[in-house]
Amino acid sequence: MSARASAFRWDRSGGAGLEFALIAPFLVMLLFGIFAFGWSMNSVSSVRYTLETTSRALQLHNTLTQTEIQSIATQKLQAMGLKDVNVTIVIDPVSGGFRMAHLTATYAFVIDFPYFSAFPINYATTVTVPLVG
Repeated sequence: MSARASAFRWDRSGGAGLEFALIAPFLVMLLFGIFAFGWSMNSVSSVRYTLETTSRALQLHNTLTQTEIQSIATQKLQAMGLKDVNVTIVIDPVSGGFRMAHLTATYAFVIDFPYFSAFPINYATTVTVPLVG
């Protein structure tokens, strides 16, 4: 064995860089996954909050129609940068002196990374409020 081959065998000056190069793609994917999950949870929370504030508007003005409710929610969601949220309202007949309104929002948050297939997270939430009057 020559002296040159022996020198390369015991030289470890590039080992850390090589290990980082092998691990870095997984760390970057993990970082992007954590970011995407946090962003989806923020969107879910924003949709829920918007549905609750829209239900308060319905309580104050209980003659609002489905279209007006959808318009109020859409305006608030677009101000937050969210699109394609479907809001529906179902009003139960009078029971126990109150009419109950059930507002439901459905939303699909799509996580889309390059080189991977899109992963949609479908979310639905319902808020029930009493309508007095």
